[in-house]
Amino acid sequence: MHRNIIIASRTDTGLERTENQDACGCWYEESSDTYLLVVADGMGGAACGAVASQLAVQVIYERFFSIAERQLPCAERLARAICAANAVIHQRAEKEWRCHGMGSTCAVLAVIPSVKRAYLAHVGDSRIYLIRDNRIARLTRDHSRVQRLLDDGLITEEEAMNHPDSNLLERSLGHRATVLPEVRSEPIEISSGDIFVVCTDGLTSLVRDEEIFELARQYPPQPACDALIALANERSGPDNITVQIMQIAG
Repeated sequence: MHRNIIIASRTDTGLERTENQDACGCWYEESSDTYLLVVADGMGGAACGAVASQLAVQVIYERFFSIAERQLPCAERLARAICAANAVIHQRAEKEWRCHGMGSTCAVLAVIPSVKRAYLAHVGDSRIYLIRDNRIARLTRDHSRVQRLLDDGLITEEEAMNHPDSNLLERSLGHRATVLPEVRSEPIEISSGDIFVVCTDGLTSLVRDEEIFELARQYPPQPACDALIALANERSGPDNITVQIMQIAG
């Protein structure tokens, strides 16, 4: 582990749900000097949303760090890991009637400090942000109907925050036999002071990007995770909320 890299995470059920169907994981592999952060938001009702998100996190971790994948470029490893998770979730849903239709989002960040590079991929509306040079940049684009309406200029950012179709995804893990992950084509060169935020829409549906920026800058990673979740819950917390923060310290 690197002394200049600080990672924190927290997941919360929220105020209206009885079960947390989000999942997250964080790992460091010393031999490849690679950190992997994964966030997933399950869908499917009853216990199946939780099954889908947990499968997503576990399979992505196992496949990404598998010996068979190790010689591949990092971006390709991310894509293959996500596709493997999609296949496992889809097969489980086909086999178990109670889990029919279950699915999950995922947002995955891989950071290799020795070469100062970060790689990322996602499916669905879980997001990855980068805070740098006194600004916040969203590194992912939601695979949702609302995002398409925004892209087409049919609604404003303000309208998107409370749109009735905000839960309709156009891409997710498990709903089809195959999925096309969105993988950032070029790595991000990491710098001292960078802060990455990986989160589910339980946060971003209630907390604006500029508020994420302020709290992630104001506090160390763990208190920042706590503060972001507290803010979402102050605003009714209707969904599960998951936040992971990685800070590249000076």
